[in-house]
Amino acid sequence: MRRPEERANSLPAVPSDRGAIRAIARPILNQYARLAESTKAEYQRAIKRLAGEHWHDYATARQLRTSGVLRSAWKVSIAYWVLESLRASEKADTPEARANAREMARYYAAQLLESHEYRRPVKKAGPRTKSKRASISGLPSDWRDQLIAEVSPKHRHHCVVMALTGARPEEMGSPVELKSMADGTLEVLIRGAKVSQHTGGGQAWRRLSLCGGLAERLRQAVENRGGLVVLPPKRGLGLQKAIAAAAMRLGFTGVSAYSLRHGFSADLKAAKANPDAISLALGHVSRSSKSRYGAARSGLKNYARLVAVEAASDLRGEVRDPAEVFACSARQYDVSNNLLT
Repeated sequence: MRRPEERANSLPAVPSDRGAIRAIARPILNQYARLAESTKAEYQRAIKRLAGEHWHDYATARQLRTSGVLRSAWKVSIAYWVLESLRASEKADTPEARANAREMARYYAAQLLESHEYRRPVKKAGPRTKSKRASISGLPSDWRDQLIAEVSPKHRHHCVVMALTGARPEEMGSPVELKSMADGTLEVLIRGAKVSQHTGGGQAWRRLSLCGGLAERLRQAVENRGGLVVLPPKRGLGLQKAIAAAAMRLGFTGVSAYSLRHGFSADLKAAKANPDAISLALGHVSRSSKSRYGAARSGLKNYARLVAVEAASDLRGEVRDPAEVFACSARQYDVSNNLLT
């Protein structure tokens, strides 16, 4: 956080009376105490992200679109330190220590009175490029089959898994477990990427059950090799470059490894899969993140035949349809009724 010697002269004046100082911080903490537990947890994650940095500096440096949660969480942490400094002044052994602690309390309280309006920095407009989501628009219906056939054999199995599960290219950097199940489905265990302990983002792992079409052909290959196959990690950019090169040879402009992820999401949306199932299958924790992946108009209803999905963490965010009845918990959802006929 900003230190007194750096900005003390520009901060609003705060009276030295302890009651007046306490009155600045106490309402903020009282309001925090009334928040839902999920919101409190979100604030705690935001405080960890800030790591002592002023919310305005943090948001500006990273050009964040919004800063409301960061600002509110920062105010809670500063209000806490106001009261802690006042407690320290009451327990101090010497007049000098009491004065120093009181001065810190006034400094923190002044920051709470400080007014900042956040405006996201405007980036200079550059040449428009085709987004990954838009890259699959207008492609032939069998574009993924063509891509899989075109990619080099040493990358083909990983490419198949990415097409079937929407796995991120980075997630191919960890072993992927393929299992042939007794009910005729293929079970795929993916260890998540973009998982953060500070923000609570990302699923540490997710398990997808698939059947039919390409999934059945892969299941048979796994069955012929004993029923369990662990794909070795593909670290680095070799896999992504191989997929991009194959797409270029096919004339698929803008198609990359991430296009397979968007295609998977588009299929689920086209099949009207449950929104929570889509979020879990993509490895998200937030219910809203899936909106950035794929569009129903670009998907195929019967390509990604997802039967069930399970993930490490519960989903966060508002449930769009409160009347929706789930047969399982938020972390485990049977989608067979949505996608299989």
